[in-house]
Amino acid sequence: MPSFSKIFSKPWLRGLLLGGLVFWLLSPLSFLPLGHFLENRALDFCYQWRPGVSSPPEILIVGIDEASFQELRRAWPWPRSWHARLLQRLAEAGAQVVVFDVVFADPTQEEEDRELIKAVRETGAVVLAQTLESVEDPKFRRQILVTPFSPLAAAARGVGLALVTPDADGVVRRFHASLAGQETLALVAARLFRPDLHLSASQGGLIDFAGPGRSLETVSYYQVIDPERPLPAHKVRGKMVLIGRTLEAGVDPRGQADAFPTPHYSLTGQTMAGVELQGHIIHTLLQGSSGSTCSDGVRIALFLIIFLAVGYLFARLTPLTGLIALLCLWIILFGTTVYLFFVHRFWFPPVLLGAGVFLVYGGNSLGHYFLVAKDRRWLRQAFSRYVSQSLVEMIISHPEELRLGGKEVEVTVLFSDLAGFTAISENLSPESLIHLLNEYFSTMTDIILTCRGTVDKFIGDAIMAFWGAPLPARDHALTACKAALAMQEALRPLQTAWQERGLPLLMARLGFHTGPAIVGNVGSRDRFNYTVMGDTVNLASRLEGVNKVYGTTILASETTYQQAADAFLFREVDQVRVKGRQQPVTIYELLGRREDQGRFPWLETFAAALRSYRQQQWDQASDLFREVLAQRPGDPPSLCFQRRLEHYQHHPPSPEWCGVYSLDSK
Repeated sequence: MPSFSKIFSKPWLRGLLLGGLVFWLLSPLSFLPLGHFLENRALDFCYQWRPGVSSPPEILIVGIDEASFQELRRAWPWPRSWHARLLQRLAEAGAQVVVFDVVFADPTQEEEDRELIKAVRETGAVVLAQTLESVEDPKFRRQILVTPFSPLAAAARGVGLALVTPDADGVVRRFHASLAGQETLALVAARLFRPDLHLSASQGGLIDFAGPGRSLETVSYYQVIDPERPLPAHKVRGKMVLIGRTLEAGVDPRGQADAFPTPHYSLTGQTMAGVELQGHIIHTLLQGSSGSTCSDGVRIALFLIIFLAVGYLFARLTPLTGLIALLCLWIILFGTTVYLFFVHRFWFPPVLLGAGVFLVYGGNSLGHYFLVAKDRRWLRQAFSRYVSQSLVEMIISHPEELRLGGKEVEVTVLFSDLAGFTAISENLSPESLIHLLNEYFSTMTDIILTCRGTVDKFIGDAIMAFWGAPLPARDHALTACKAALAMQEALRPLQTAWQERGLPLLMARLGFHTGPAIVGNVGSRDRFNYTVMGDTVNLASRLEGVNKVYGTTILASETTYQQAADAFLFREVDQVRVKGRQQPVTIYELLGRREDQGRFPWLETFAAALRSYRQQQWDQASDLFREVLAQRPGDPPSLCFQRRLEHYQHHPPSPEWCGVYSLDSK
């Protein structure tokens, strides 16, 4: 079985696993109260910010309100003769249907009841309310249907259940055309008002609210029955009139207020009277504008598909790109949700889906972070043995600059060797030899790393290093020259210490060349060598050996000279053809920094001597080299040319000679 780390390192598999895990976590949550609460809050938000609509013109609310209690100065219940008078006024004004959201369960005074029954019968299109009362006992629970008393119910055109169905949080968002086997008041009233609609008792869905409370046109009860200030007939004619309580508090101190929170409650803090809720439900039925909700099966299937898809997507993106994708997905998700609700009255719960997409993104980003941290630890361990700490941090900060496996870049390669070390090592004990090498290597390595170089390897007493990789640098030739001078300078205290311990004087020879090379890891991921390969490396190695011919300590190729001549002082030594290479190379000795030129007054004389030498003016060249030696006694290159001139004066070179000196050894 593959390990967790290996599974986690495969982006696509990690993404799918995260998608599946988020699906496993959020799918059950969508059926729990917390999930319903979050989705319902999003639904309320859409209700609140849906473009406003005008009040339904076919509905009028006659409210049993505070103003009516103040004007009529009578406690509840009011005489039924008042309701009869109300029906007469509404009928005279041309009301098409009158709906009482008041339950007349028991008879009162005979004369009062008779007047109401007569008015209901004469009005002809009156719908009365019935309700369900729950009786709860520790041993049982039952519901009792409370209907209008029989003579009154017989006079009406219909009786409907005046109940609303709040969600678990107490907010009314949905309706049902029938409850407990009884048709609702809204369904009976809508059928009577528009018999051509053929409304079904199985209907239900989201209520198409026209707005918050008081969105429906409302008049006070007393305004309709006031004989001195009658309500204008045009407000009633052809409408469905709903009569019910619009009080914040209940008319009966023993009962609850007939008011409920709606989706607008969290924004306005205003509840909606039950009679107005019935009006919004009736309007929804008449307009056929009830909203539908995505089924649980479809929603769960979409959860699975989307979580797996975004898991796969985010696993293939960087955290920043993934964040942009996340924002785009959120815009699409919530934008589509709002569009479907506003335009098509279809509700797809987006909160848990949006949260799940975020969790998948977060999980992938966290996984990416751990993998990057793991790679950074690997890089830090891998490169800290080769390069400076500052360069390690640069590599870790810009890993895109490092392509494991090798790539061609321009580098400056340096080889350093201790002159005469082989002979000395024969006379030293292993402990003394190791101690000497450790002193030398530690000092030289510190300089190379300080100068942002990369130590490739140690070969016996030799050091191979390079600049320009693993991160590219424009000034790699300059930093290599700086390191070479610093290495020679640091060797002097070591030489003094060695001599004090009775060890012979050791000299270091350095050679470096600038050019293209292949840089990368050679080997496996667990066992590798970060190295540089190519002709540039071979030439740098040859130049280190060429020091032995000319008695120099630091030789550089022409390419290095061209890139560093503005900052460092060189002298052209010769043109040579090294072993294994046909193309001649112009070699230069690195003397110091450009500002040190005053310390080398003989440079121009040496350059003139070299020109005479190449023009085969042997005597003139010999005189000039002697002049250099007079200014700088014991100058090794001048002595080398003097010996060569003595040979050429007696054995001139062939006519094809062009000043190039061929070396037969490394």
